[in-house]
Amino acid sequence: MDSVSQLVLGAAVSVAVMGRRVPVWQAAVVGAVCGTLPDLDVFIDHGDAIRNMTLHRTESHALLYLTLISPLIAWLVAGLFRHRVRWPAWWPAIWLALITHPLLDLMTVYGTQLGLPLTDHPMRLAVFTSSIRFIRCRC
Repeated sequence: MDSVSQLVLGAAVSVAVMGRRVPVWQAAVVGAVCGTLPDLDVFIDHGDAIRNMTLHRTESHALLYLTLISPLIAWLVAGLFRHRVRWPAWWPAIWLALITHPLLDLMTVYGTQLGLPLTDHPMRLAVFTSSIRFIRCRC
């Protein structure tokens, strides 16, 4: 998926979860950053273009790893804004913004390794954009 879709969905989810507990701009910025965060692995050079492409949607897109890192990010965000909202309130918003990224990437033909470290099999939903007649899950 493109970065704009990831950014907008992350911001929308974060704003929806946080509600009126924080200013809308704060929730939107945090959600947008978290929505695009898993794609920062494109800056890691694995040696050649083929390995860069095949290893792009691996660890940074794994649901387990994103779930484990979300409390730390929530703690950092709560400390950054120093608002009356503590980190447990940020946690669901950040977790949802993070996992929307690999879930959107399921729509690509390349697949996403959601199950790491349990399985390295790429998962995808094959959606044909010219004619959406069926959706096939290739898991």
